[in-house]
Amino acid sequence: LLALSLVLGAGMCWAGPPTTDTQGVEGIQARLDRAKVNQHGDVHVTYVNGVVTLTGTVDNLGSKLDAEKAARKFRGVTQVVDNVRVHADDINDQQIVQQARHAIVMYYAFTIFDNVEFEAHNGVLTITGQVTQPFKKTDMGRILESVKGVSAFQNNLEVLPNSRFDDQLRLQLARAIYGNPYFTPYTNLAIPPIHIIVKNQNVTLEGVVVSNMDRIQAGMVANHTGLTFSVVNNLRVVKG
Repeated sequence: LLALSLVLGAGMCWAGPPTTDTQGVEGIQARLDRAKVNQHGDVHVTYVNGVVTLTGTVDNLGSKLDAEKAARKFRGVTQVVDNVRVHADDINDQQIVQQARHAIVMYYAFTIFDNVEFEAHNGVLTITGQVTQPFKKTDMGRILESVKGVSAFQNNLEVLPNSRFDDQLRLQLARAIYGNPYFTPYTNLAIPPIHIIVKNQNVTLEGVVVSNMDRIQAGMVANHTGLTFSVVNNLRVVKG
């Protein structure tokens, strides 16, 4: 009985809040290490009577948010003061956009029926466009917050309405364009560059082609596909 009571007592002490501020700092720092926050900078922790203050610098917004989340989850914390700065000397706005575009292209759920446009200004990344499902908007936000150099993030993606008719039209347009022998060079690319955006049976073509003739041809194919109310051709011509 004595041994059992000692074990239970030790367990209860371990599960409780830290008994000293030093233990609080050590426990929160361990959480930051598990979240790999300090792989992206240097975050310092102070802990006084349940109040955590985070200071230091990281190279992306996602790591800053991860640090705050890890601190809030620590038992006994009543408040988190997040003074962590986001800064990356070696990254400019153009590089942020390039990294962001690459990250989204590699995202498993990004398809030819989605469209994402990127803009960065002094480390603030803004995305606009359309996606077919709400989870894509959420996932893309999490991905882009962790892009190096992003200090703030605006997610202005529109989630397209759920429509059986729109889904049918998307498939018809995809077959009409990418099944057309004229567009075989595009079909064979690992990342097809013509994106088909459908909203309430209105169609917008987004993306890039290599010639104005290809742009015109894609618009003509889309216009001759049934169930379409209107077609807007926003394809851009990019050589090479």
